[in-house]
Amino acid sequence: MDYTVSMALLDARATLLAAAAALAACAFAARARPRRPLGYADYARLYARLASGQTPADLSDVVPGLSGDLKDAAVVSRHWWTDSTPYDELAHREILPDGVLDALGIAHEVTSGVEHVPAGLMHTYGYVFSQLQTAYGLKGKRWVESRLDERLGLPAGTFSPRPPAGEFLSNVTATLSALVGLDAHPTRAAELAPRARRLGAVEEAVRWRRPDGVEVSGVVRTHLVPLAPVAGLKTDDAYLLIYELELSGERRLVTAFPVQEGFARTFLNAKPAVDAAFRPRFNLYVDPTWVVVERRSAGFLPAR
Repeated sequence: MDYTVSMALLDARATLLAAAAALAACAFAARARPRRPLGYADYARLYARLASGQTPADLSDVVPGLSGDLKDAAVVSRHWWTDSTPYDELAHREILPDGVLDALGIAHEVTSGVEHVPAGLMHTYGYVFSQLQTAYGLKGKRWVESRLDERLGLPAGTFSPRPPAGEFLSNVTATLSALVGLDAHPTRAAELAPRARRLGAVEEAVRWRRPDGVEVSGVVRTHLVPLAPVAGLKTDDAYLLIYELELSGERRLVTAFPVQEGFARTFLNAKPAVDAAFRPRFNLYVDPTWVVVERRSAGFLPAR
């Protein structure tokens, strides 16, 4: 082969190798560089895309793997969460329209005239995409602004659709379960060890009577977990409230959100009571045909 041609080929090969190395370096740098957290404006744009008919797969340019994450989250919600109502009673509006619920794969059905959805899916992915304005801000505030993961001693972004490790609902489920002593270990949860410790809970033992006369017993728990301060965050939120339902011996999570000291005091000062005054709170779904027969509470019980 001609010497000049050989040198040209070598030069071309070297150029290609250098270009490949540069591309690899750029890709590595992109992976290593922390991604900017998604903010309210980002979720508003993503919501608009879903409302216009796009699918979670179409949003992979912003949230890679969202379609698969939602499918895995649906399994987590089914195993360790109860159902909730997708309606905000204070704002008097649906939290998400049916079209966006369908796009996100959040199943919704009506039983005895009340619509209900999987609570885990709704209170994580459903809330960050919701654009419903309430007296307390957007429903996704707890995940977008409150930095709950950091305040529990976890890496920033752990509770988001783009976590540094694991999957959003799996991470939330594993963390809440560790805090309240629920035996739940989602396979896609990151290795998490929250530093926070539960302060205690109000337990309400409730008996309902179904239309067929059969009585159903359950326990509703409202847990409080102190939230640590983090640099750069100014907030009056002092506790994480975790709401759960135990029915037929099976414990299920309902929701979790930050609350201020004054609100927490209503639980911290709760006294023993026996009555029939129980009503579901915080979007917990209970079949409305069930009639409360009795509610018993020992008041606030400090954690042991």
